Amino acid sequence: MQLIYFAAFELVLYGGLRYLLFDQPFTQDTKDPTIVPRWVSVVYFILLYLAVVIGAMLLLSNLVPRKHKNQIMRWFWLSLLLMLPFLVLLVNQ
Repeated sequence: MQLIYFAAFELVLYGGLRYLLFDQPFTQDTKDPTIVPRWVSVVYFILLYLAVVIGAMLLLSNLVPRKHKNQIMRWFWLSLLLMLPFLVLLVNQ
């Protein structure tokens, strides 16, 4: 059941941040080529993703009994690892 909740949380978070930051039409202001054209959106994605994940971890660590707190940390580290493939997907759009 934890895996289903975790997957749902990650999909909603990724979809929400992608819609919020990357679904606007892109216009490049300068003629200079950049490696990541939407680097500002990528930085905002990283900051918002970290803020939501850390906030969820802090909230859950207060609600969950002490014997299950180590599981929260495992899901937290897995969530941080999942940020890298999410960034690769966003940059390659």
